[in-house]
Amino acid sequence: MRNEAITVDRDTASDARFGTAPAAVRLYETTVRHSRSGPIAHRFGTRSYWWLVDMDAFDSRPSDPQAGMGLPGFPSWTRVLAEIRPADLDLDPAPTAGEGVRRLARRLAGEAGEPAPDVGGPAFLAATGRAAGYGFDPLALAWLHAADGTPSVVLAIVRNTYGGLHHYLLRPDARGRAEIPKEFHVSPFHDAGGRYVIDVPEPGERLYVAIRLRRDGEPDFVASVSGEGRPVRMRTLLGIATRRPLEPLAVSARIRLHGVYLWARGLGIRPVPEADTAAGRARTPIPPAPHGPLAAALGLGVKTILAGLADAMPIRVEYPDGTVRGGGASSASAPRMIVHRPRDFHARVGRHASIGLGESYMAGDWDSPDIAALLSEFAARQHAMVPRPLRALRGLYIPRPPRETRGSVENARGNISAHYDLSNRFFALFLDETLTYSSALFDSLPERRGRLGGIGAASSSGTNDRAAGDGAGPTRPAPRAPTDEDLAPAQRAKIDALLDTAGVGPGSRVLEIGTGWGELCLRAAARGATVRSVTLSTEQRELAQRRAESAGLGERIEVELRDYREVDGEYDAVLSVEMIEAVGLEYLEEYFRVIEKVLAPGGRVAIQAILMDDDRVRATRNNYTWMHKYVFPGGRIPSVGAIERALEGTSLRVRGRRHFGGHYAETLRLWEERFTAREDEVHRLGFDAVFVRMWRFYLQYCEAGFRAGYLDVAHLEIGARR
Repeated sequence: MRNEAITVDRDTASDARFGTAPAAVRLYETTVRHSRSGPIAHRFGTRSYWWLVDMDAFDSRPSDPQAGMGLPGFPSWTRVLAEIRPADLDLDPAPTAGEGVRRLARRLAGEAGEPAPDVGGPAFLAATGRAAGYGFDPLALAWLHAADGTPSVVLAIVRNTYGGLHHYLLRPDARGRAEIPKEFHVSPFHDAGGRYVIDVPEPGERLYVAIRLRRDGEPDFVASVSGEGRPVRMRTLLGIATRRPLEPLAVSARIRLHGVYLWARGLGIRPVPEADTAAGRARTPIPPAPHGPLAAALGLGVKTILAGLADAMPIRVEYPDGTVRGGGASSASAPRMIVHRPRDFHARVGRHASIGLGESYMAGDWDSPDIAALLSEFAARQHAMVPRPLRALRGLYIPRPPRETRGSVENARGNISAHYDLSNRFFALFLDETLTYSSALFDSLPERRGRLGGIGAASSSGTNDRAAGDGAGPTRPAPRAPTDEDLAPAQRAKIDALLDTAGVGPGSRVLEIGTGWGELCLRAAARGATVRSVTLSTEQRELAQRRAESAGLGERIEVELRDYREVDGEYDAVLSVEMIEAVGLEYLEEYFRVIEKVLAPGGRVAIQAILMDDDRVRATRNNYTWMHKYVFPGGRIPSVGAIERALEGTSLRVRGRRHFGGHYAETLRLWEERFTAREDEVHRLGFDAVFVRMWRFYLQYCEAGFRAGYLDVAHLEIGARR
């Protein structure tokens, strides 16, 4: 049965679509029917109701996905009677619910290897929603339209008894019918096998949805929802709440009792895989934006400070009301911060500082087409970010790191595993073929580049020149920016430079602290060295040892799951690449005492370390930041001064160093570009949209630090005092 389709012309929407204000909402009083002809024949029916909502009519999408959205056009107090929660739909982060469902549709198409659908037109959601905070919504549907208003795709959001949720992207034919394989365990009485035939004609005066499950050798199971629609006025909402209070709870009870009845008659229950349960669909958590008088006051302070900072910088800060602040307000090429939810953004940053900045991006409170360029401007003026009178109060509003993340023997493995054991397949998506997860060393670098092509002052150009050994004068052509093809050779060049610094050659006994995925082991062994490498990452150890065996170097390479403090023996060379940051400032002296103990007479140490200025290290040594909370628990970036102070209690000293911070900025840029290009594959590995935003922010946040000179990286040659 084909219904009269909902009109999607924006100019006539309130008349043709729903007939009365609020035009964005329609109510269907429905009947839900289940029909099975075997192995136990049974029919079941119950009443319910569904809302049809224009998803672009919501005032805004709350940054807290657990917060509810009231029906568009109705007072906020009516949320207790009817509300839609983004968490119940598992939409992608976006400033509005409509944009969230469009992003989700595009992502699902990409994951399936299909062309991105045109979803630039209206988006309508049909769902039961919640009443008095309780919801029972086993199925919700979103009809998405192309920019010209024609039907495009339908998104089916399916929830099961076990708290699991799954999205199906449907491309219905002219009858409104689509057929797809079943991929999700819904009913206790069916596994995930079979195919769905789904009728989802666009709702008009009538709503009709039917789902037929077809399985080889078994009778079909059919579920349907149908009902007549009417416009929603205040008396309609109050009437349905009075006549059918807590309807979602009542429907849930009826369907569950129906299931008990079938079980009692002997219908078998199928085991459900964990992936289809609430535990299996764990999502990257984002705390809700803070509320209350304190959050409002702090938010106002951030708004005022941000306005002053922006006006002094070549950036654009764009607000939903059309206001544009910043010294680059009149420049189309200036780095942009697009604020979607000003109150939440200001409150998060005001209450939680850098943690709030990152969380607000993860939540979709703001966006930027070039995060690295934007944050580079802030990083270059970091000293001015907080007014001098407030700096002395830093300890009152910046939290201290949890004790369980300190770099002790008891905590170290958990800290490392939290980051490096995400998945070898995940890291392989954006690293090059060497699987090297540290700064590369390129032949030469251009001036600092914005991602959109802008050129700025090369704040670390001197650092770059020292690193590359390039004394180029003004008559030389400007070096080009590194490309994807340059990354693997530059990683090998970096490793070879470290091996040369440590004097690794035939017969060398090498200790590596922090294995990574084994590239340094392979290159050292290829020189004729024997290598012992220690790591606390189970995933890295497994793959590194497998790579050694595959390369025919297994007899020369031993990879152990062991804390550096447990290492014994004697070695001609000790190497460590960007592992010192995980040691912790309070454990640096112990770290170097271990190295001193195992270093053979005349031996050499080569370390690649991320660095900060000593004053900055001292000022922030007890800070707990977004990076600690979401990316590197327990991580502490040292300074050259901190390393030299830790060496004072040993017989070792820094004998040389080579800085190349600009190279890390380019490495991070290439990683982020590769990550973004393979985002669909990231999702297929089970990582959600919030995680993707988190990882992209992490990569560009770090890139900004190196571009601005706030962060640096260096090769340190360490040996015995002379």
